Amino acid sequence: MTLDQIFSSSVTLTVRALALLIAVFSVMPVVQASDAIRCGSRLVTVESRAADILAACGEPDFRDVQSYGGLGLPDEIAESERWTYNFGSNKLLQVLHLRNGRLSKIETGGYGFPKAEAGDCSASFIVEGLSKYRLLETCGEPLTRRDIGYVTTLRPTYRQNFGGISQSHGHYALEVYREEWVYNFGSRRFLRIVILEDGVVADVQNGGRGFNPR
Repeated sequence: MTLDQIFSSSVTLTVRALALLIAVFSVMPVVQASDAIRCGSRLVTVESRAADILAACGEPDFRDVQSYGGLGLPDEIAESERWTYNFGSNKLLQVLHLRNGRLSKIETGGYGFPKAEAGDCSASFIVEGLSKYRLLETCGEPLTRRDIGYVTTLRPTYRQNFGGISQSHGHYALEVYREEWVYNFGSRRFLRIVILEDGVVADVQNGGRGFNPR
């Protein structure tokens, strides 16, 4: 192999690696908290009522209710909800946390995306860190879903990498809302068991053999 061929091969591998990194980071949540967001000419701040948010920003693209059972009326606000606004691929998703009908926290959830991407789903697409909103928009409803409810889990205080091996140091208790979704990708693949915590994929496992719908 000549030097030109080696150089060309190295450039190709670098470009492919960069493209892969861009694809991964585009679906990973970028968790940054803020106290306000602007919708047009109106500002929405922490402690705003749900009605004020709707007046300023309109209906959210995705409304995630964390409670047992369904709501009674369409306009009823649950004790705990997460609203996601998708303002397009050039802006970050805005994730608004509501507690008892008031805005308690604002976070970003990775870059937005055009709705045309919906339906481009595969088993390998479902990875840890994927938001529930993007999972639904891309893969649709799961075969089954189960609400486990609020559970207490241990999270590492911080992590360190030694030679590519991640090690956790210390833990703290955190209450999260856990769900289990199962996706079927046909008889040639295993079922994908997806564990979501607070609207984000926390774990993905293989189940039994999938099946072809009749």
